[in-house]
Amino acid sequence: RGNKEMARITLDQIMEAVEADDNIGICISCGEEQFHVEPDARKYECESCGEPKVYGAQELLFMVGA
Repeated sequence: RGNKEMARITLDQIMEAVEADDNIGICISCGEEQFHVEPDARKYECESCGEPKVYGAQELLFMVGA
């Protein structure tokens, strides 16, 4: 099964992180929010699960095509 699963992250969650303007990133593996993440961050290591799957909120917004 491996690490193929992704957390359920909603567009609302991403939008709230973008609008907060607090350098929030979200791990697409476990769904945890991370602080001090650049808006365009990709593949940062997650403080919660250790996976390199933290993306900046604005980057996630681009990824989902919103």
